[in-house]
Amino acid sequence: MDMDAVNKPRKHRNAVTLFALLVAGLLFMPMCRAYSGTVVDVLEGDVLMVDVAGSTQKVRLYGIACPVYGQPFHDKARFLANNLALRRSVEITPVFKDADGIDNVLARIEGLPDFLNNQLVGYGLAWVKPCDSKSRLCEQWKKQEEFAQMNFIGLWAQPPAIAPWEWRKAQRMQIYERGMESRKTEAGMGH
Repeated sequence: MDMDAVNKPRKHRNAVTLFALLVAGLLFMPMCRAYSGTVVDVLEGDVLMVDVAGSTQKVRLYGIACPVYGQPFHDKARFLANNLALRRSVEITPVFKDADGIDNVLARIEGLPDFLNNQLVGYGLAWVKPCDSKSRLCEQWKKQEEFAQMNFIGLWAQPPAIAPWEWRKAQRMQIYERGMESRKTEAGMGH
């Protein structure tokens, strides 16, 4: 029996597998490749506008959520992010694109010892998102969050600190209830 004939299908399969892995690597490489830019605006504590080679893009800090507009400490979170990041060089590492098409990223600001994501949590101005907290980084951030809570730092100084996703849900419920009350009032006037 000719051994070359037996090995040809195996060699072919190995070559096809190697090629498929190479193509998959090239397709997914841009998603995890770090790039540099300059922070040109801070829209929210956890949402930045970054200039990358003359093109501005919106990025969201991965794994954390700062207070949203209308919540206590919203302005303080935005102010801190502004002071730490605005007009500074930043290394962006994309983690994933969210449902809005925005890159969720790790952001390392030039001159800071850690990611901006962690800085905001450590200053007590951000929550660690439960749905994103599966990485080792998020485990570290969770410890920072617990430290801030135990020491009443930032938003933890004024209990209850309501996470943005819970706060939005409560806001929607209040709007719904007001709408229901309004309909009842209008229905009562009609009789």
